[in-house]
Amino acid sequence: ACDVRDPASLRAAVGGAGAVIYAASGSKKGGSPHEVDNEGVVAAADACVKGAVPRYVVISSTAVTRPKSLGYLFTDVYGHIMGEKKLGEDGVYAAFRGSTKSAYTIIRPGGLEEPKENVIQGPAALEVSQGDVLAGIVSRMDLAEVAVEAAALGDSSRLRDASFELYYTKGAQPCEGRFKRFLADPAFPRVHGDTYQALFAGVRSDGAYAVPA
Repeated sequence: ACDVRDPASLRAAVGGAGAVIYAASGSKKGGSPHEVDNEGVVAAADACVKGAVPRYVVISSTAVTRPKSLGYLFTDVYGHIMGEKKLGEDGVYAAFRGSTKSAYTIIRPGGLEEPKENVIQGPAALEVSQGDVLAGIVSRMDLAEVAVEAAALGDSSRLRDASFELYYTKGAQPCEGRFKRFLADPAFPRVHGDTYQALFAGVRSDGAYAVPA
């Protein structure tokens, strides 16, 4: 265990790790969004790079780059958490730039389902896209399983330095109305797979795909 607000504590905690999953987030019971979703995310990224940790997996959020979307505006009410998550992501990109021994994977889940449906449906029920234009819902349990599967990739080229959105196919929807066309655009990759290997195979590294304006 460690305090993400304490860089020394972080360095000690990640030393020798094969992977790190960052699932912490600001709350009224803990640190603020600025401390946890921004500074903590970046401090953990720096610790992973300096410690040559093969894989750093960050749980972020869909719509984090879409400040005009309802999802962003609704969530950002608490401590400007969406803005802090975006700054955290930017810090991760900077920390891993040029790194050859460590890689990041940023998972942007849709809205997290309540406990009444918090079950693992598995990869066949999931959809992955990139560019932060589509969203939906996903259970915490499915999100956790995807995070663990991503962490297990270690130094594999799969999901290396990649950010992607994660949600159930059945509830896919645009982050903003102007992105509705991507639901039916055959040229826009909406990735599916019966296994995690198949699901992850369609994910490209950041910079290898166009992000809709």
